[in-house]
Amino acid sequence: MILGRVTQSTLFRELTTSVARLQRQIADAQAQVSSQKKLQNPSDDPAGTAAANRLHGEVRALAAAKDGIGLGNAVLSAEDSALQQVESLLTRASEIAAQTTSGLVTPEQRQQASAEVVQIESSVLSLANTAVGGRYVFGGLASGQQPFANLDDPNFDAATAYSGPTDPFVLPIGSGQTVTLTTPGDHVFGAAITALDDMRQTLAAGGTPTTSIDALAGAAAGIGEERAAIGGRMTRLQDRSDQIDSLTAGAQTLVSGIEDVDLSAAISRFVQLQTALQAALAVGNKLQTSVLDFLQL
Repeated sequence: MILGRVTQSTLFRELTTSVARLQRQIADAQAQVSSQKKLQNPSDDPAGTAAANRLHGEVRALAAAKDGIGLGNAVLSAEDSALQQVESLLTRASEIAAQTTSGLVTPEQRQQASAEVVQIESSVLSLANTAVGGRYVFGGLASGQQPFANLDDPNFDAATAYSGPTDPFVLPIGSGQTVTLTTPGDHVFGAAITALDDMRQTLAAGGTPTTSIDALAGAAAGIGEERAAIGGRMTRLQDRSDQIDSLTAGAQTLVSGIEDVDLSAAISRFVQLQTALQAALAVGNKLQTSVLDFLQL
């Protein structure tokens, strides 16, 4: 009689423990199905959690680098657009220089040409002060005071028109990798501004701008070289951007392998656990009935 009671009591305790365990497993399985994530808590897989955290950090760092590249592309595009316009302005200035070297040009025509050169020089200075997000692309990406003086400044001097930083802005794009985004503005525009200013003053004084043709050609060549350098920098940024995309995709695949659940398998396990729980509860009901019948003997 006592042995029977002990056996029934032991079975009931084991069944109760089994039911509680199944309920916990069902809750975990349901959470996995709902979130589609294997790891609900760090304790589920400490090593996997640590690996996933490290990979998430790598993805964030890559995203920050990609943001930097986006800024770099915006700056380089603004530089190239400005320099393209400067090339057109220098071409027009060269045409004026060629036209006004003739001895047949009247003083009035030279004054008119001087006025047009004033507009060209002012436009070049304005383009030299191009900014992206409030930062001057030919001024080391500094903000605040513009790097080039305006032509209407009473103290304007072509030789000292630039007052911006003397160092280029260098963008880090990866471990030990950098791209120079800016060239100091005086290196880019110095020859052009000097050539235009000399031509303007010569024409205003009624002179013949005989030296301006070669000076403008040299300035245009310098602008062309800078545009070529910008194109090379853009290519480097694009190459690094493609590399970042590849690295990000690889890291995200690894994270998915650690964190993401096989949804079909998770649903199947959830159903199996529910079936097991229902079976355990059915056994519990029978066991309770058996215990009651036994006590009535």
